[in-house]
Amino acid sequence: MSILAAMLIAIAPAAAQAEPSAIYRWKDHKGHLHYSDKPPPDRQVDVIEFASQAPAQVPSYAARKAAQDFPVSLFTSANCQQLCEDARGFLEGRKVPYVERQISTEADLKAFYRRFGDAAEIPILTVGTTPLTGFEPIAWDRQLDLAGYPKR
Repeated sequence: MSILAAMLIAIAPAAAQAEPSAIYRWKDHKGHLHYSDKPPPDRQVDVIEFASQAPAQVPSYAARKAAQDFPVSLFTSANCQQLCEDARGFLEGRKVPYVERQISTEADLKAFYRRFGDAAEIPILTVGTTPLTGFEPIAWDRQLDLAGYPKR
C-alpha cells in the first residue's frame, strides 16, 4: 500500500468527525511526505481543498425493489391541472419514483382509451400492472403499500 493511501486511511476517521475542508501536505526535514487535517506549526504546506458535500440520499433496498417489481406511472393531461398537481405532490411526498405520461395528442388519447377504457378518469396511477383511476390518496397509499414502497 502506498504511503499516501496509508495516510489517507489513517486520517479518514478524524476527517469524518471534524469534517475539514482541506488536507495539508508537507515534507519534513528528511524529505518524507506527510498528510494531515491540521497544518504543522513551522512548515510550508500545500493545501488540498475539497468540497464538503452531504451524501446523496440513496433509496432503501425496499424502495429500489418495489420500483423494479412494480414501476409506477402517472397518466396526466394538460386540462387536469390541480388534480394532477396534487397527484404529483402525493407521489413526491411519499418519495415514490414514477414516470409521468402526459396525454397530449390524438394518438396518445386513443392508446389511453384502448388501455383503460372510454370512461377512465385522469389522473390514473399504475403500480405495476394495476391501474387506479382518479386521484384517491387512500387507495393509492394502499396499493403502494402492497407493492412494498416505503410508507411516508
